[in-house]
Amino acid sequence: MTDMKNNCLLHAMRACVENGQRLHEDAEWMGSERSTTAVALCILAQEEFAKAFLLHLVYEGTIPWTAKVRESLYNHKYKQLVGIIMEWLSPSDDEFIARLKMGTNDQIVPAPVADAMKLYVEKVLPNGHISCPPAASDSVAMTVVDGDRDKTKQDALYVRLSKEGEVCSIPSPFTHEIVEAELDRTKRLGDMVGPLREGALGPVFDYALFVETMNFLLLDKRNRPFLLLKESKFDGPVAAPNETNELKAITVLIENISYEQATGVNGHAAVFVEEGDKELFEQFFRIEPFMVDPHTTMICTFDVSKEIFNCRTSPSHKLVLYVNFKYHGTLTDRIYHVRMWSRYDSSVGIFRETLTDLQESVNGGSQPLVETKIWWNRPTIR
Repeated sequence: MTDMKNNCLLHAMRACVENGQRLHEDAEWMGSERSTTAVALCILAQEEFAKAFLLHLVYEGTIPWTAKVRESLYNHKYKQLVGIIMEWLSPSDDEFIARLKMGTNDQIVPAPVADAMKLYVEKVLPNGHISCPPAASDSVAMTVVDGDRDKTKQDALYVRLSKEGEVCSIPSPFTHEIVEAELDRTKRLGDMVGPLREGALGPVFDYALFVETMNFLLLDKRNRPFLLLKESKFDGPVAAPNETNELKAITVLIENISYEQATGVNGHAAVFVEEGDKELFEQFFRIEPFMVDPHTTMICTFDVSKEIFNCRTSPSHKLVLYVNFKYHGTLTDRIYHVRMWSRYDSSVGIFRETLTDLQESVNGGSQPLVETKIWWNRPTIR
């Protein structure tokens, strides 16, 4: 991006932040006494802050400066989706402390935020580009993209009329709690992007996790097979070969989200249990070659011993499933890898998954590696 373009973006970010701050100040001045206008101004200010944040993402290269991205800057619903993301990135004091107490292995993008990101990316991707199924389904993100939040803003400003000219609604006062919540949300979003007046965003909680997720969603997955490993869970019991014992198993869902068949899928897996720095149990599995057709799913099962299974509920033990697959597509000079670390969280009875995708040249050429981590897979509840 040219220096002239960068200067334009910096000026635009500053203007959006300053205008959002002006709107927020006006909303604070009106407060609960003129609650309808205050709420409308809050939502407008949040949209300006979202616009500044999007311009920052373009400036730093996280999202491309395309016609569809530029169009999203004018779309109220999609700026409101970005507001959901920003609210997560700028938590309240209580939420900040709660998330700070969580370990790095517990980092995960919440469902409303993951779906807001997915819905925004699907808006700005080229036609035919694959984001990542399944389709967004969280009610918070879906109501925003369906226009409910924008309708709240419009109804706070205008008298709504029917086709026959009858009055459908008039601006009605909001409760003090709603006004305060909107003012607090606006302040947090404004504080987050405030440093953009000087050109830099500053430290933002879980920002690296957000960028990694955006990188995955925006990754061009066309013209290649693309496998996801997810939804790890304990299954069973199943009968052992001698039919005298019962085994437990960990199952993993393998999903091909592309238009191309994944061929020669093979690799290995391991389940291990650690206590502190000491490894207690370990099981290895070798996976024979198989294929996954486009847009299909299949289950991979790993039988685990009774000793490993019994360790799952102990908070002092760490139980992890590691899976490493490699596979091919129609391009003979490429090989693809998918790796998953699935750590069992005994406190809530779910697996927390991290997935890495890697593409490389098989002829030793200069083909660059493309690697991205998928952090946003939501854990499966037992």
